[in-house]
Amino acid sequence: MLSLYSLIWTFLISCPMLLLIFILRRRSDYLTKYGVTFISILYIFCTVRMLFPIEFPSHQKVICDPYLFSFIMKVYADLGPSGRRTALYVIVGIWILGSIIAFLRKNREWNKVKGYLMKGASKGDGVAERILERIDPECPITIEYNLAIAEPFIRGLRHPVIYLPEKECNEKELEFILMHEYLHWRRKDLWKKFIINIIGMIFWWNPLAYLLCKDLDQIIELNCDNAMSKKYSEMDTLYYLDTLTYMAGGRRANFDKVSSDTLGFVKKLEVRPLKQRFHYVMFKKDDKKTQRKMNLFILGVSVIWFVASYYFILQPKYTMPQVDVHEGNTPFVADEENSYLEEQKNGSYIFHYAGFTDKVSKENVESGMYEDYPIIKYNKK
Repeated sequence: MLSLYSLIWTFLISCPMLLLIFILRRRSDYLTKYGVTFISILYIFCTVRMLFPIEFPSHQKVICDPYLFSFIMKVYADLGPSGRRTALYVIVGIWILGSIIAFLRKNREWNKVKGYLMKGASKGDGVAERILERIDPECPITIEYNLAIAEPFIRGLRHPVIYLPEKECNEKELEFILMHEYLHWRRKDLWKKFIINIIGMIFWWNPLAYLLCKDLDQIIELNCDNAMSKKYSEMDTLYYLDTLTYMAGGRRANFDKVSSDTLGFVKKLEVRPLKQRFHYVMFKKDDKKTQRKMNLFILGVSVIWFVASYYFILQPKYTMPQVDVHEGNTPFVADEENSYLEEQKNGSYIFHYAGFTDKVSKENVESGMYEDYPIIKYNKK
């Protein structure tokens, strides 16, 4: 089920993982030794965990915090069952509204890119089309030249188009560019980026979700560079890197900041990502055995983390104060030894203490407020 506690726990459990992924991705020495597959595995598990912020009360271990978390959540706990339900509906409503606004903004950005591309269309000399036909005669990708762009890129999920700028390139450089964008299409990278954009819209309130979306571009480019290096000789690979440098220079296009539905050959004026791509291609170690071991280790750790993140959940703990009840001259102290909960047919509970009874909601019991007291289960017979 979905609850405020499950939403908070998902945020708390996902953010450290996102930070870990970001830190590991920036370590070029890790990437050259172990490849980038292990980063992709972490991304997948973290993304799935964020998309399903639910809990399973009947198969869960509650981590109770009687101090900080209880203090923070006391106002929510004091609302009562109906008040907490209303609060959850309000929070989910704000979440959905924010996602709709994020989608509308993103859609406006995509339409803005369309507008720029329509204005700057120009005709080519047919060389690029012939090269692409040599790469794959059955490739459905079309090629368009455009005066408004500063770098080559591919765009379009169902009807992919490679856009080429009006920048002088020889035939070999043009082959590298077209092969790079072709591999993006073959590897379904545009679909990957589209899915991550959707996740960014859903988790608009989480700043680390934006980091995830931004960081994915670099992972995609590293994977594509790796595929390129396998298709060409060592000398050609060096020439490919030189082409990256050549295309990275010059002006920045007007819509570079909003082109979140494209995959370019190289980002303009961004030195650090380009340096990492160079480092990865030139110094990567093709140690399949070590990389396989690392991937299996990361996969195992991710599965354990994923399952444990649903098994455990953080909830506040409120201690029931001991009550002194006097019957004549005899004091009576209500505690776990002489008080108990009795489950009712409708799922609620009756709390028995010192000869008195009090009705308790199912939510309060599941939150751990009465975990020190024994429970008499409802007898269906």
